[in-house]
Amino acid sequence: MQRVIFLSIGRMKTSWIAEGCKQFTSRLARIIAFTAIEIPASRNFDPQKQVQEESAAILEKLERLKGDVWLLDVCGEEMSSETFAKAVEAAKDAGRTMIFILGGAYGVSDAVRERANAVLRLSPMTFPHEFCCLVFLEQLYRATEIQRGTGYHH
Repeated sequence: MQRVIFLSIGRMKTSWIAEGCKQFTSRLARIIAFTAIEIPASRNFDPQKQVQEESAAILEKLERLKGDVWLLDVCGEEMSSETFAKAVEAAKDAGRTMIFILGGAYGVSDAVRERANAVLRLSPMTFPHEFCCLVFLEQLYRATEIQRGTGYHH
């Protein structure tokens, strides 16, 4: 069974987004070994310090995990759902764990970027942080359904 870990900064505060994330997490858990880890957001008011504190927490978690690290970031590569599904399938076929990271509102440090094996951009548009979690989980679910050949995708 494919193993996927999703590290994200902060917790869900908006009920309808939290419900959507919960639904996709539940669906994913039936198909893959899926783990979502929420890292507390920094309470610092200085954006640079927020990035440093949150990035340090991400790197600390990564020290205990093994797998291919994918950073979800505005500066990443855009890919279609089909291309993403192929990447997920390639990792599955190779027996590699995929670790996806969604940093905080101000992004992540260079140290986290350097740790990433790939950087993925969800959209050229700007979305609230929580919404990015929902979009990512839906796309991961879509990727699994494309692999399985179900009718979910088209």
